[in-house]
Amino acid sequence: MIKDLKFGWRMLWRNPGFTCMAAIALALGIGANTAIFSVVNAVMLERMPFANPDGLVMVWEGSPHTGKPNVVNPNNFFAWQDRNRSFERMAAFVTGPVALSGDGEPEVVDYISTTVDFFPILGVKPLMGRWFEPGEDAVDHADEVILSEGLWRRRYGADPNIIGKIIRVDTAPDKVVGVMPAGFRFPQAKADLWEPRVLDRTRIYPGRYLSVLARLRPATSHKSAQAEMNVLATQLQKERPDMDSKWGIDVIGLREQATGDVRTPLLVLLGAVGLVLLIACANVANLMLMRAAGRSREIAVRAALGAGAMRIARQLLIESALLSMVGGALGLLIGLWAVRFLSAALPDTIAYSNLKEIRIDAPVFLFTLAIAIATGVLFGMAPAIKAARADVQTSLKEGGRGFASGRSFGRGALVVAEVALSMILLIGAGLLIRSFYRLENVDPGFDAQHVISMNLAPWGQFRGPQSLVDFTRQVIERVRALPGVEAAGTTHFLPLAGEGSATGFWREDGPRPEHGAEPVTDVALVMPGYFAAMNIPILRGRVFDDRDRAGAPATVVINRTVARQFYPNENPIGKPLAIEWDHPDQPYEIVGVVGDVHQRGLNENVQPTAFLSMAQAPQAPITLVARAKGNPALLQNAMEAQIHAINRNVAVFDARTLDSIVSNSVAPQRFNTILLGGFAALALLLAAVGIFGVISYSVAQRTQEIGIRRALGADTANVLRLVLAQAMGLTAAGVVLGIAGAFALTRLLQTLLFEVTPTDAVTFIAVSLVLSAVALLASYLPARRAAKVDPMTALRYE
Repeated sequence: MIKDLKFGWRMLWRNPGFTCMAAIALALGIGANTAIFSVVNAVMLERMPFANPDGLVMVWEGSPHTGKPNVVNPNNFFAWQDRNRSFERMAAFVTGPVALSGDGEPEVVDYISTTVDFFPILGVKPLMGRWFEPGEDAVDHADEVILSEGLWRRRYGADPNIIGKIIRVDTAPDKVVGVMPAGFRFPQAKADLWEPRVLDRTRIYPGRYLSVLARLRPATSHKSAQAEMNVLATQLQKERPDMDSKWGIDVIGLREQATGDVRTPLLVLLGAVGLVLLIACANVANLMLMRAAGRSREIAVRAALGAGAMRIARQLLIESALLSMVGGALGLLIGLWAVRFLSAALPDTIAYSNLKEIRIDAPVFLFTLAIAIATGVLFGMAPAIKAARADVQTSLKEGGRGFASGRSFGRGALVVAEVALSMILLIGAGLLIRSFYRLENVDPGFDAQHVISMNLAPWGQFRGPQSLVDFTRQVIERVRALPGVEAAGTTHFLPLAGEGSATGFWREDGPRPEHGAEPVTDVALVMPGYFAAMNIPILRGRVFDDRDRAGAPATVVINRTVARQFYPNENPIGKPLAIEWDHPDQPYEIVGVVGDVHQRGLNENVQPTAFLSMAQAPQAPITLVARAKGNPALLQNAMEAQIHAINRNVAVFDARTLDSIVSNSVAPQRFNTILLGGFAALALLLAAVGIFGVISYSVAQRTQEIGIRRALGADTANVLRLVLAQAMGLTAAGVVLGIAGAFALTRLLQTLLFEVTPTDAVTFIAVSLVLSAVALLASYLPARRAAKVDPMTALRYE
């Protein structure tokens, strides 16, 4: 074995061209697999860093309007806590930004406000201090906070005496009682600070906004917990029909909850890199077959001297294994670089779903080692078997070619497989590219150019709703007066920013819908100037102005979708609209109709939207938007200065241009498209190299045949047709098989596509033509070389 290893290494060293080509092909395939598997491992396979993570679930209300899990009403949470028998503990929480003041400039951090059972459910001990204690989430008591290790180091200089110190959160004094360990995070909820959530059991809450975490009792399954909660949902529907009619309860495992939106894209990418690796193996197997054909006499001599078939096969397999180890080592280096790139490029949907840093750790290293060994066996098996079965007598004859015939079924089959696999990848990438093109050309309903937005955190700075409105109005007036500003206004949830609010509504002048069957509208609280700043067209009536103030009759501006669906063939201006918002008993008067805006996503249908005047319904958060005459980013410092001139303690954060927000809203689709497109391009390149190599070798083996044809009168065109027909025959077979495979596999992309079907004919035809053109180009060069063969030289005795 040692001798075989030494000899195999010498053979690779003496053939640097072959070794480099094969190693690079393998390295690209293995490196891509290593990088994608590192993401899959961190997001989907790594054990969650909590006590008994399989017992952790999220509990949601099942919306009758969307059929999807929905946030929870606090009173329903109380009922779940009191009446369930499936869970040891339940904790409710909300997430969002919060402002820290004192100890330097105001800073906004992400926080989780939760009931006291949150940390005991997860079972993660603090680095310092303690968890929240029972009663600390009671009314008039919530003044404790827990910090993340990162915030403790960054803002408070890793103060070892931080426990017991008072910090100011939204200007309120809070005592630090704990610091969580480095790396602690909850899936899909980036947070640097935790504080108790005050929930009053004596109060009736009208809305839904809580997330609920729970731990199953020992020996209780998800299925039995879901069955119990279904019964409880039925009971609550009868007890609270105004709130819970037709609403259900959904129990979802924490792992499933964290990976639900990213599972399909990651599995598609993992399958894609698997196909790239198979194409690389087929390519290297073809190189090995051609190389083994050139060594036919050497192998025949070994056999004549007594080497058995297994001995010869072992020698070639060892050489394949050495080559795969070289490719694996290079692939690991490529994977290290690719992981850094992926970590920086991951969209939030994936980045926030994992609980650890994406890196090449022991499981990923073992995966790389395993696929390196597997590929060595895979691409080395065919050449080894073919060499072991070679005809010794024929190979030893003078001029004999042994098993190296010009037409090899094995090499042709490998080329067909490469083309078919490339076809599948190219069709998948083509579908995503067409889908992404359509998505990017969706009209968002507003003009994103020359607009800057920034979030304000003033909710702890003001004593009442009117002072908040007065502050917001001053900010808008000062910003509007800045040179270069065309319009300014505020909203509480910016379109395409990933946040929103909704409630039930109906025509006040019509019948009241059945409880649970009310239509749902998105709600946006805006100040005058918002529609001008966003360049949202006014279709009828007017938008908000100074008339829509506190104490005046409640007014609403609706979008085109509401007008079309609920006021067809009539003018909605002046009509009363019932909206279950801050005063559901008082109808709103419709004063205007504006164009449709994609609030939730460009890939989602426009929803009914009701714009309310913030002056009549003050509420945080607040997002300031301003339209500039030129580059909006140049306004950022001036806008912040005007805000701080009014109140130094107001924190400004997430200053972004609207163009970047629109771009970020399609980041997951862009990420999937670029990666799958890159893998498809790599597959196409490998397939082209494979076709070129096989046709070149075939031409070399058929030199005498071509010389005879030329001597008998065949012209250049005849020889070109002869060679190209062989190449295009293999390509055609691969294209047909690839189309059949794509019809079966592209259905997995259904959830990733937008306005494109998985069997889109345009994509299938275009990819077939592109692949055929590349194959024709790859085979044309060896065909031209064959056409220039000198008959006398070709017929000369070898």
